[in-house]
Parts: sequence; C-alpha cells; structure tokens
Amino acid sequence: MAVRYESGSSYFPGYTTSDSTIEYLQPSEIAQRVLKNRRELALLELPSVMRVAEILAERVRRPDVWIRNAVTTIDRFGREVCDSDLAATLVVCQQDPMSAELLLENYRRLHADVSNVQMAALMFGPKLWLALNGVVFAWDEGYAERPRVHIANSAKGDFDPGVRLFMLSLIGTGLNFDELATIRVKDAGSLDESGNLVPNLRSNPLALEYETDEGRRITFFGEEARATLIAALVDRDVTDDDPLIAPSDAFDELRAGAESRGRSTIESNSRVDRVLCSTVGSFFLKWGIPGRNFYAENGLPNPYDKN
Repeated sequence: MAVRYESGSSYFPGYTTSDSTIEYLQPSEIAQRVLKNRRELALLELPSVMRVAEILAERVRRPDVWIRNAVTTIDRFGREVCDSDLAATLVVCQQDPMSAELLLENYRRLHADVSNVQMAALMFGPKLWLALNGVVFAWDEGYAERPRVHIANSAKGDFDPGVRLFMLSLIGTGLNFDELATIRVKDAGSLDESGNLVPNLRSNPLALEYETDEGRRITFFGEEARATLIAALVDRDVTDDDPLIAPSDAFDELRAGAESRGRSTIESNSRVDRVLCSTVGSFFLKWGIPGRNFYAENGLPNPYDKN
C-alpha cells in the first residue's frame, strides 16, 4: 500500500522555510530512498530491519530522520552486543525475551559514561527493532543515574517551565502548536508488534499519536522533552483523556509565551551573527587574507613578492 511521503521543507513554530513535495510511495521505497548512498542501506536486506523502516514510513508523517536514527543505532547495537549477527540474535530473543533484556542491559553498561540524551538516542533503534519483531521487553529505562543534558534553560532562571516544555515538545517532533494541543495522556506510550500505540507514560522512547488529514500518525519526543514532561506530570492529577502537555485552559498562554520566546531567540541569534560577521570582516579588512603578514612579522623574505 502506497503511503504519503513529504520531503523538501522544514518547520519551526510559525516558520515554513520552503515548499514541500508530496509523493505516494511504497514503504520499502521510502526506506531505500532515505538511506540512499549510506552504508546502513545494506541492513534493509534483513527483513527485521526493513520491517522497522517500513512501519516508520507508514506511521510517521516525516519519517526520514527517524528511519536514519533507527537503522543507524540498530547497526551499532548489532556490532557491539550481537556479534554482528542480528538475524540469529533476534531468533534467540523471540524464543527467550530475557535474552533481550540482558542484551539491552549490556548495551547500557557498554555506554555507562554517556548522558541521558545520548543513551536515549542509542536505545532508539534497538528497542524499535525488538518490539516491532515481536519481542516483549520493558520500555522503561528505570532510574539509572546519568549525567543530564539540559536544553533551552535560561541562565537567569526566568524561563517559564510550562513554556519550556511546550517548546521542547516541538523540537524534532514535526508537530505544530495546534497538533500538540490535541494530544491526550492516552496518546503517549510505546509501540506493539504492529506499530500501534500502547499507552505508557514511562516509555523511553516516548511515542506520541495524533490526528492528521491522512489518519493517525506517530512521532517521538526527544529525551529532554520526555524527562521534562514526566517531571511536570508529577504535579498534575491527570486522566487518560486530559491534554498531555498542559491543562486545556493554559494552552493559549503557553502558545503566546512560546511564540514570544521563539521570536526573541531568533532576534538574539541574528544580532550575534551580525556581530560575528562584522568582527571577522573588520579583521580581514585590516590584516588582509590569512597569512598575509607572516613573512614580514617573522623577518623572512616573501617568496610571492614580485618586487
């Protein structure tokens, strides 16, 4: 069955950088196109890996980054803890799910020194690969202590926590403000063998399901957004049908705050860019191209001096 594939544009809240191209392709065609000219393309010859790529192509609106992330980390997982034999490893895990738990734990220990964000990235592909091929395991990463990476924090401490979560929820997910507001608590969780959502707020990675014109689609929270959400939910008494990110009556205020913060960020970056460009330009106007004064400053004859 052909699925809708969108390419050629990018999105930042309130800004579309270019027009997109819409095509209807087979999921396997999308997977092969996304990995074209990459070493990991060969992994699609394994039915278990192609299954992951095809389900992502079917279920994710903009699957490129997720397919690349999944297949790349499956490749690394295979080389580091599966003796480069994913097919045989999968058979063992399907027969004995505890083997999958042990492999995932070995992988965690192998990278014990990485941050929470890096670990979430490393585990993304292996967990999808196991789950979408019928292996049952715990999606919850537990409470292991890891160095935490904090994104979009304010040094002044004046970044409203609700606005921060709202903005983090847009980074990398492909969601816009309106779509984010429709996602309920029951729309967050892990995936089963068919790629359907299983509600589970403790899932890591955390998949989100939402409505589009083409039907229900999924995306995934970044680790910082996921961790921030879990911390925020501790202070909220939520039911399955409540909005995931914030109470319904808070969305307008959060949206206004996020848009204001986004404009301020763009303006600040623009000013920094202008200062850097001006400084570099002024330097070269005064000193010329790099190395121009090297010979004179070191008392050496300039071999390029025609005089």
